[in-house]
Amino acid sequence: MLIDTLRVSLYRSFVYYRGKYLIASRTAVVNYYNGTVVEVAKIGGNPEYLELMARLAASKPVLQSIRNFMHELSSCLVECLFPSVSSPWRDWWRWLNMKLGRPIKADGVEIISDLLQELKIATEKEISQPLDRVAVTEPGFQALSPAMVNAALRVLGLRTWLRDKNSIYRPSRLVEGDAMYAANGYGLCINYLDRFQCADEFANSPAPTVFVVSYNHNLLYTSIMDYATSEAFPYVSSLEAQLVDYELGLDNLLENDQDQTVFWDRLRSQLQILPRESEYTITHILLAGESVTHPRFLASLRESMSELSLGPATAKIQLAIDPTFAAARGAALYARRRQEVPSDCYERLDCEEMRLRERLHTSTREELRQKRIQ
Repeated sequence: MLIDTLRVSLYRSFVYYRGKYLIASRTAVVNYYNGTVVEVAKIGGNPEYLELMARLAASKPVLQSIRNFMHELSSCLVECLFPSVSSPWRDWWRWLNMKLGRPIKADGVEIISDLLQELKIATEKEISQPLDRVAVTEPGFQALSPAMVNAALRVLGLRTWLRDKNSIYRPSRLVEGDAMYAANGYGLCINYLDRFQCADEFANSPAPTVFVVSYNHNLLYTSIMDYATSEAFPYVSSLEAQLVDYELGLDNLLENDQDQTVFWDRLRSQLQILPRESEYTITHILLAGESVTHPRFLASLRESMSELSLGPATAKIQLAIDPTFAAARGAALYARRRQEVPSDCYERLDCEEMRLRERLHTSTREELRQKRIQ
């Protein structure tokens, strides 16, 4: 069987058709041309990585106001004065330090790159062929920018299936909740090969509000996704709010036999915060994480939602797919559709040319047009 693309879920999953996912642990999924989906690998995050995710969850972007203020300057000058994590200058500096063997402290890009490298190696071993292009999902932390993720990919010689200079009409980031929404079968166009028919298909659809619950050994993560339409993979992320609690992971429960009642009471309270504050009624509850199927946790989730009148009549808890690989599967689905439907072409022949260029990464679109004229 031939493989289309890999994906990475930068919260916890690494997917094929190309995709990855990052936070507590990482998984890989392979999506073959014939539609077969194989869950390939699951790798736990090391302490350095977990510390980085905790820091990013509590941080806000830096230098953003300065960079916005200087938007009139050329991008080259701004990059030289205020190089971002995705700067070619930083890429070159990392490469030089690595070649010289200098003992430098790893920054966020290196830490994320190490994570993705483990997933890349595991996936390439499984599929017996090299990877070159991926889609990465992430939790949506403001401080975890697409630039940081793309820089980590570039260190590994990988390209992204998300927005770049050749695909400006695609989303720049794939948030975990968006990937899970699609992986569970929601918002998927029947005529997805035609972007306009796809938009028309959901033009008058009701706008869902999705409650995402991810539970792992070291944390509880929840978020609210507020969609403008019910179509999956929106151009702009629909992330409305999120909550991260590193004291409510399953390991803390197992290590603390004395205060379990207090623990579960606090857990139920935390699960209710975002749905209670949401302006709209929750229509979907999606689950992720290797610990989310723990019987006591599921019981607490159902109890807390029923107290908010979010029972089966309002929002059904979705467990149709393995929650550990849910985001990775969504990333894989995105990457497959992204490869089949280039974002900035309308005619069939133009789209075929763009698919060829994206796969070979050689000629520019203008060069392909000139060849066609000749």
